Amino acid sequence: MFASGGVEVAEVAEPKVLEPTDAVVEVSLSAICGSDLHLLDGKTPGMREGGVIGHEFVGHVVAAGAHAGAHPEGTRVVGSFLIVCGACVPCRERRFNHCTERRALGLGTLTGDLDGAQAERVRVPVADVNLTALTDAFAEILDEQAIFCGDVLATGIYAAHLAEGGPGDTVVVIGAGPVGLLCAASVRALGARAIVLDADPHRVEFARERMDLEALDVSEADAGEAIAEATGGAMAAATIEAVGHVSAFRSAMRTTANGGRVVIVGVYGSERYELPMGMAWIRGLDLRFSGMANVQAHWIEALTQVASGAIEPDATITHRMPLDEAVEGYRLFAAREAMKVILTPS
Repeated sequence: MFASGGVEVAEVAEPKVLEPTDAVVEVSLSAICGSDLHLLDGKTPGMREGGVIGHEFVGHVVAAGAHAGAHPEGTRVVGSFLIVCGACVPCRERRFNHCTERRALGLGTLTGDLDGAQAERVRVPVADVNLTALTDAFAEILDEQAIFCGDVLATGIYAAHLAEGGPGDTVVVIGAGPVGLLCAASVRALGARAIVLDADPHRVEFARERMDLEALDVSEADAGEAIAEATGGAMAAATIEAVGHVSAFRSAMRTTANGGRVVIVGVYGSERYELPMGMAWIRGLDLRFSGMANVQAHWIEALTQVASGAIEPDATITHRMPLDEAVEGYRLFAAREAMKVILTPS
């Protein structure tokens, strides 16, 4: 849980069904996400002392409200970090990330003050919409694979669709963290050439060796020049910025061809950037800010890609730890000594 700008492991009240549309899930696996670090460094404000962090999880339903009938007790499920109502106009149009009642698990008071999933159990509001069952065609998917489909892989697939890359296109992904790697894997699954850029040689090697991705080290090179060389001057039809830093956004502008798309998936807070309007206008750049990931629109596609073996998100996992050792897991993740940390409740 959140404690004085850091994390600690402590006993908290057991979650219960509070609304008839709620479900309570016994967590089999949870994970540490880059968004969790934003709570600690202040980029995402509003986490209360004692609040439970975490929004990536797989488990079994152990209690369901009277109006939560889609997932009976005992159903194995993956949960969405994004909590939506399922009934408003954006939800009906499958733009769930623009839900008028949008909330998020474990991300503080600005997103509904819901306790998160780095715990033994988690309450999920509007469970029929915000959980999906791991049954039938998805029954054989491992927990370590399914957990990605409620956030990181769904984010990658959402970003790939925003990039609109297909056969014959080159799509650059800036950032070789878990989100960037799964954006690239998703781009590749749609038939485009994916090139990952990162200034950390170790992450570039990880992308190549563990994910079998084309990756370039730009620690001592200009991103635009690197892509010009890699594409014979054609540049990228689209660039996905998966870092959340102004310098990465600038690089994305340089790697994208005239008339191309810049998809901003990295999380931003109070940062400012003076956009050169004339340059963007004359080049015809299409800037697409993703907002929160549209999980519910893409998680079936994510699960299908995993079930088919087209994408193996668990290749990003480097550390498996008991929940009791979460503090060390956060240290490893923040120090970039871990790519993805999975936590198992005791």
